[in-house]
Amino acid sequence: MSTTVDAHALVSAARDLIRDDDTATAGLWPRAAALLARQGLELAMARLWEVTAPGLERTSTRCQLLCVGDMLNDRELGGRAALTWQSLSNACHHRVYELPPTASELNLALEMVWDLAEAVERLRGKIQA
Repeated sequence: MSTTVDAHALVSAARDLIRDDDTATAGLWPRAAALLARQGLELAMARLWEVTAPGLERTSTRCQLLCVGDMLNDRELGGRAALTWQSLSNACHHRVYELPPTASELNLALEMVWDLAEAVERLRGKIQA
């Protein structure tokens, strides 16, 4: 049996981490959820490039983020994706002088990743129809 992980599944897994009130994962879940969210965002972009611009996945993430809004014809979502990717990237790195992201911050990021994944799937449906 083969299972395909998509951005939605990664967002759902991150949400599960945030909701789980386990003392064994205290202090670990924020960065783990941030990593899952960032992977979801990157996976959504990769699916976007499959149908709109094959080969773009070989460029830098910064270049890809600059193209998201234009490819989806939604610059606001593209801007949100870039800001979210940056904040998630910062959250993924453990720095002793910085607090991890809060559940509220992560939930906002997860909402944006979900929105991006939805927009990509709508576009894929239109192109493949």
